[in-house]
Amino acid sequence: MKTALHLRDYEELLNNEDIYCLLALSSCANRAFGTCSKAFIKLEALEDLTEEAKEEYQELAMDIFVKYSPKDSRSNRAECTSCETMIPDWCGVCPSCGTKFPVCIVTGRPLMDLSSVWTCLTCHHRAYEQDVAMRQNCPFCHANINVT
Repeated sequence: MKTALHLRDYEELLNNEDIYCLLALSSCANRAFGTCSKAFIKLEALEDLTEEAKEEYQELAMDIFVKYSPKDSRSNRAECTSCETMIPDWCGVCPSCGTKFPVCIVTGRPLMDLSSVWTCLTCHHRAYEQDVAMRQNCPFCHANINVT
């Protein structure tokens, strides 16, 4: 689900229906029904969809949200390093102050504590050191890594 959330940053490059279908599917499987609901709202608002496709999404959303309240059941939160607001662990930008956090390429979590971050010497993407400790290759570019 975290990876699907990051796809929203690429709406101008990727097919929006694909982005929000993946987000709806992954958030539903993750029992994050609030996020799932927002993905369905985006799907139903897409202008390039046929009325038949929009109706199918509406029916599917109705089937899901009759059974489950559109609320996210998980509440893993982290503290924003700039304003100390508690934000969801999948959020890459603080909704209060707008601080943007780099994303761990292993877990998709925002990198809040940059003192324990590993940076790939080839692609320069980052991850928490404990998440790459047992890996031999960068999960992004597959270059050999040396964790010290």
